[in-house]
Amino acid sequence: MGLRKGRSGRRGKAAGGMRRRGIGLPWLLVVVALAVSLAVGACALWMPDRAPALLSAPREVTSAPASVQDYAGSQQVTVVPALSGDRELSGNASGMVTGDWADDGLVSGRAAYKVNDRAVVALATATPLYRNLAVGDKGDDVLALNNELSRLGYNAVPGSDTYYWATSDGWRQLMVDNGNESDGSLSLSDLLWIPGAQVAVTGWQAVVGANVAAGQSVGQVPGSILSLTIKNGQPSEQDRTLTVFGQTTTLPAGSIGITDAGFLAQVAASDEFKIMPAEALSAGLDASLSLTAPMTVVRVPAAAVFGVDGTRGCVATDDGTVIGVRIIGSQLGASLVEPEGVSADSLTEVGLGSAIANATCPAPGE
Repeated sequence: MGLRKGRSGRRGKAAGGMRRRGIGLPWLLVVVALAVSLAVGACALWMPDRAPALLSAPREVTSAPASVQDYAGSQQVTVVPALSGDRELSGNASGMVTGDWADDGLVSGRAAYKVNDRAVVALATATPLYRNLAVGDKGDDVLALNNELSRLGYNAVPGSDTYYWATSDGWRQLMVDNGNESDGSLSLSDLLWIPGAQVAVTGWQAVVGANVAAGQSVGQVPGSILSLTIKNGQPSEQDRTLTVFGQTTTLPAGSIGITDAGFLAQVAASDEFKIMPAEALSAGLDASLSLTAPMTVVRVPAAAVFGVDGTRGCVATDDGTVIGVRIIGSQLGASLVEPEGVSADSLTEVGLGSAIANATCPAPGE
């Protein structure tokens, strides 16, 4: 009995001790919280009353670097063709067609088809030939024949309206080259007049096995290209290179259109042009344009150019010097300019914003 009582007493004392030690934890938490509050308050008192640098207003940018680069002015453009109407081709030979070479179009100086086993040669003369010719004959048709024979590389008297022996010799050789015998006199049945040095044909009737008659239409030449004009184009002070359907020519300075008959004929003879429907032609042809000779320009922010008048304006250097510039083009928000009176390499920094707010751009020569 006494032993159990003793044990019970010890358990009671132990429990009491635990209760006394457990009372310290809440007080410890209170002390920690109070210390944190005092620390935060002290920091608030000691912190500066001005805003952090990260929150302050940004400084104005008053200058920017300028860089030199080569500029070719390459761009995709649309060229709109002006077309003539379709033209009928009238044959001068009668008989059975025994050969036909018109599938790829007609070329001046080459056989177009055969009638009764004799070649009919396509010929592009400034004046259509309408009669038989022999030595001594004169006329505008003879002048046109002399000029075309000379262009094709045959003996002739270019600029003359007389059918000389040289003309006769040139015609004879042209016939021989196309498989015909000839004494040098011109027989109208041996030729087919065409309106250009190289033409496409549609509705061709002189196919092998067909019967043809003099004066009968053997086909049509689709409307030829009279000119090509850049849609919404702006003239340039430099020569430019224009490429259409793989054909290339020079677009002279100050021009936005091409009338070169040779180049236009090459475009018209291209496969891409031949398959284009009429409505697509009226919308224009895809083309590329670039400077014939690339130029050195200075690239500056567009906002650095002030006093703009047409293609001219000014920029200011970092020391405030105003320099006239010619605006050549633009790329991704930057202006490409050519400085006046100084080298492109010397322009390394340009003014912006308030640095050029009161600057004026003098006229050329001022």
